[in-house]
Amino acid sequence: MELNLPQVNLEIKRELASEMGLSTRLIAEAANIFAGGIDVARFNDAVGDGERYKVRLKGQYDMSIDDLDKIYLRTPSKELVRLDTVATFKETVGPSEITRLDRMYSAYFYSDPTTSLSNAIQLIEDAASETLPVGYEVGFFARAKEFKRTSNQMLFAFLTGLILVYMVLASQFNSFRQPLIVMISQPLAVIGGTFGIWIVGSDLNIFSMTGLVLLTGLVAKNSILLIDRTNQERQKGLEIDEALLNACPRRLRPILMTSLTLILAMMMPALGIGSGVELSQPLAIAIVGGMISSTFLTLVIVPIIYSSAEKRKLRKRLYNLERSASNSNT
Repeated sequence: MELNLPQVNLEIKRELASEMGLSTRLIAEAANIFAGGIDVARFNDAVGDGERYKVRLKGQYDMSIDDLDKIYLRTPSKELVRLDTVATFKETVGPSEITRLDRMYSAYFYSDPTTSLSNAIQLIEDAASETLPVGYEVGFFARAKEFKRTSNQMLFAFLTGLILVYMVLASQFNSFRQPLIVMISQPLAVIGGTFGIWIVGSDLNIFSMTGLVLLTGLVAKNSILLIDRTNQERQKGLEIDEALLNACPRRLRPILMTSLTLILAMMMPALGIGSGVELSQPLAIAIVGGMISSTFLTLVIVPIIYSSAEKRKLRKRLYNLERSASNSNT
């Protein structure tokens, strides 16, 4: 936005003009007639395809600001009032080009932020809310616009992924509770992915958000392997804690092998090695960070939650059996 065009603003003394019976429109038209002219009519030289003309009313000579001050206006009481009595001219500079967006005046500002894109957007919105007057708003273009649009879409994709994963797990385990235990690994993965993005100084963009969405399906397999093996051990007659003690060591190697395979495959783009890493690096960092945190925390947190939930379920079942037995005896 270039503010280098000299211009003259007409500032009307509204209270004084109102006392004299002069309207702001009359004052502005008088100044425009002698400054640049105003359109008063239009006509065609022939009906149909004739040439169209505009009739413009303009002063005979170009006038300076000092000359404009000497214009006389006639009040409703037939008195003459000089223009500088009810208005003043102020020399300023304005935009050399007036642009519009969605039929509204607009100004474009371009910048390459030195901070992350999400942080830059937040800083601009905070500053706009504090400084811009009523009726003004801030819009974004290019990467910032795509980021805001994609953020809402990624949130929908993330929630949809969680619902679909829960439905699949509920059908597999034939339970409504155990899928929730399996999905404990997903927030752990998101925390690790976000921490990985922060620790390397990368920004949260479309590709890193895509990596976080991918984690919702990738990290579920660790908990599935662990809980499925625990259920098999319990079907053999083992108690909850004994089943976990047998299942965790036996599923440790498959969990580490599958997780390390994915981590090592994403390590090269995460380190910025190879072609096109500018696009794939944020996605790889999110996946590597999420897989590392989910793998190690799942081996600790999921067995604890599984044991607590299943013991509570067992105690509730025993309580209901005892209560039904006492009711039948009475």
